[in-house]
Amino acid sequence: MYLVPLLLGLALSLVGLALATDHRGIAQRIVDTYLNPAHADPSLLRTFSRLGFEHPGMDFLRCAPRQRRFVRIWGGLLSAFGLALLAAGVVFLVRA
Repeated sequence: MYLVPLLLGLALSLVGLALATDHRGIAQRIVDTYLNPAHADPSLLRTFSRLGFEHPGMDFLRCAPRQRRFVRIWGGLLSAFGLALLAAGVVFLVRA
């Protein structure tokens, strides 16, 4: 029972640290794959094409550095949340 917050906090803090420090370019990879509208659902892209205008996010290359910074900031917040969860798990484990 007390092991779950410990493991979850450890996992969140490690993932957050990897995102915040951009370990091996993971933040750039996330921006390129998950936030790039060119990888969106093909039917959605066809709908925009049929309506005669492009997807609102197609200015992606201009916004990519800001999005990478955004992913790194959220990685830091995720790491802080994971450390808080890890500390709460340790407190519950010591009290038991």
